[in-house]
Amino acid sequence: MSKFTLTHAVIFVLLFTAISMAPGIEGGRCQEVLDPSDCVLSDCKKMCYQKHQSMGGQCVETGGTPAQPTYKCVCVYDCLF
Repeated sequence: MSKFTLTHAVIFVLLFTAISMAPGIEGGRCQEVLDPSDCVLSDCKKMCYQKHQSMGGQCVETGGTPAQPTYKCVCVYDCLF
């Protein structure tokens, strides 16, 4: 049986650091625009749940005027990778 040496420990730490820094490995939050031109909150939440099994459907302001803003439907969900 081989001994656990300082070299083994350094290699283990380097591998652990590289894996933990890799993008997408830990998951995180992703977003997708489901409807860029209109948003009804209840419909947006429903579309988000149907597509990504997430309750993260949101209406986000995209412009317009202060009296008549425009919105898009954005789904925020957990990324797997």
